Amino acid sequence: MKVWWITLASSYLLCLVAGLNAKTVYDNGYYVKKYNKFFSGIAATILILVAGLRNGIGDTPIYMGGFKKDAPSTIQGSIKLLFSGKKDVGFYFYQGILKTIKNDPNVFIFVTSLITIILIFITYYKYSQMLELSIFLFIATGCYLVTMNGVRQYLASAILFFCFPLIHERKWKIYLPMVLVCSTIHKSALIFLVLYFIVDKPAWGNTTKWILFIGIALFVTYSISGPIIANLLGETQYGEYKDALMSTGQGANMIRVLVMAVPVVLSYMGRDFLKGKERYYNCIVNFSVINLIFILLATKFWIYARFNMYFSVYMIILITWCVKYMFDEKNTKIIYLMCLGLYFIYYWYEMVISLKQAYIGLFFS
Repeated sequence: MKVWWITLASSYLLCLVAGLNAKTVYDNGYYVKKYNKFFSGIAATILILVAGLRNGIGDTPIYMGGFKKDAPSTIQGSIKLLFSGKKDVGFYFYQGILKTIKNDPNVFIFVTSLITIILIFITYYKYSQMLELSIFLFIATGCYLVTMNGVRQYLASAILFFCFPLIHERKWKIYLPMVLVCSTIHKSALIFLVLYFIVDKPAWGNTTKWILFIGIALFVTYSISGPIIANLLGETQYGEYKDALMSTGQGANMIRVLVMAVPVVLSYMGRDFLKGKERYYNCIVNFSVINLIFILLATKFWIYARFNMYFSVYMIILITWCVKYMFDEKNTKIIYLMCLGLYFIYYWYEMVISLKQAYIGLFFS
């Protein structure tokens, strides 16, 4: 269990030191805080090593077994697989390429962790403005642990997270093909084809309100909407849960809903302070609202929480912006410390009580 707390403390402190040695630069109309790359790099390395050297966490053994059994072992086999019509061929092609280089599932896990963590870390480095708080929250909210469970989906999520500025910049010729590529890793990524046309609308404007309205309506009318959603998901990876989705039960607890509601509520309360402060404000707010809707639906059935793998990473940026821009200097320090304390308690609750140390005994076994 110590490894989790050491990872949390060391990565936060290293990013904090990186922040103390940061420079503020003027970039394209916005002042951007550039954290020290050396200390930031050490923090990222710790996160990559802990994730990449794991053994037994979540679905890791299943992915390692799949690498041994299903991944093609030649370049020709990998290329042939692309035209086989098999589901998620992009992921298996990626596995095949790695397997031709080194037929070792541990290498596959390490390289996948490297790609996933580094893309998320760089995105926080560039856009959060409070890197140390972002990394602390990335771990404390459970996102870091989930990267070691939903390996395939989080790989797609990390790529899309890294590319999200393309939405605001309207570079659809790059972004939409990237979504299609990610959908070959996990088919559920296709949802971003629709979201491209939605999430950059004005935050807390009509689009945001409609997202909230539709989400809450689906939740309240779940006895009716559940079967409709089940039919929509029937052809995806989640189709096997179709019957279960028509009922309730096995859902996420309300504590997680409250945790994911915090940045959404704060951003609404401070919308006049936040507006115009960051270039990608609209995208981050709307992604965070969608994240809240999915965890709310997850209280009905847990499978909806799988979509939070895509959206919870945006929520973390929104929290840092709320802390940075909504309060004066004195109150910002108080809110910052409160944020550390409350999310630390939540992390302790998740690791010690909620998960009941299910993963801990398996770590590095």
